[in-house]
Amino acid sequence: MQITTRSQTFSRNFVLIAGLLLYCGAFAILLGNKNFEPSGALVVLVVFAIVLPLIAWITTRHAIPLSISINPGSADLIVLLAYVVAVSLYLIGGPQWIDQHLPREWTDSHRIKFVITLAKKLFVFVAIPFSIFRFGFGYGARNFGVQREGLRALRGSHLLVVIVVGGAFLVFQYFVSGGGAAFRRDHFTAFQLVVGLPLCFIWLLLEVGLVEEFFFRALVQSQLAAAFKSEVSGIVLMSVIFGLAHAPGFIFRHAGELEGLGPHPSALDAIAYSIVVLAVSGITFGVIWARTKNLFALILVHAAADLLPNFGSFMQTWF
Repeated sequence: MQITTRSQTFSRNFVLIAGLLLYCGAFAILLGNKNFEPSGALVVLVVFAIVLPLIAWITTRHAIPLSISINPGSADLIVLLAYVVAVSLYLIGGPQWIDQHLPREWTDSHRIKFVITLAKKLFVFVAIPFSIFRFGFGYGARNFGVQREGLRALRGSHLLVVIVVGGAFLVFQYFVSGGGAAFRRDHFTAFQLVVGLPLCFIWLLLEVGLVEEFFFRALVQSQLAAAFKSEVSGIVLMSVIFGLAHAPGFIFRHAGELEGLGPHPSALDAIAYSIVVLAVSGITFGVIWARTKNLFALILVHAAADLLPNFGSFMQTWF
């Protein structure tokens, strides 16, 4: 038992230190990009890698995690990593390729395209991986945090983290981020807020909550944490994978211009930015998953986190 404990401690510390070194190296690379704003990246680091994860940890001190049994073999991990690579390649141009083969009247309608986008996400990030691990390795919904006990826990030991962390995300988005600017300037009517906010929240429960939390936390993080026998290792590795999955988009779809990297960032800059900014943003959700194993709780928190930034586009589409 002592040897196992030492092995687990070494594995956890090694992955954590490697993650910190990777972050520092990526930050140093970005300092050479004239479009990169270090102050913004430092704000992301403090808020999403320190403050919010700490709040998540404090509010789950008395949380009782759901019982989930995961014992991945080498085949499980190989399939998982292969699918992650496939998803990363798909994100380069897969969604656009699908749109090109759909009826023109569908893609010309903003509402229909909104639904199609959701369907693509659910298929790629939920339906396919669930089917692979359900029929290939015998995993059930319980292994991904979908349990009746999870719903009951939302009325008990998991309620605090949902309210506090979800509220903290809303406060940050309203007062600090660009997503809250329209709210601060009273761009929306009382009717839009009363009717639109609940509907947008319900939409985001599926589009970002279920899609991202199922794939990156319930699947990727769980598998890696079990393989390394360390929740810390699972959080670090999941965050890196989450960030790197977006790097191809910066390189091939000019998404870097939207992120402040310029229209044609180098592959090295794109990878570095994915680590410095995007990888960090997933740490809070990783902590909540590690402490609760409750997919329902994560879905609620993530929907709250994305509510204000996505509300404007939701209103333009549906109202």
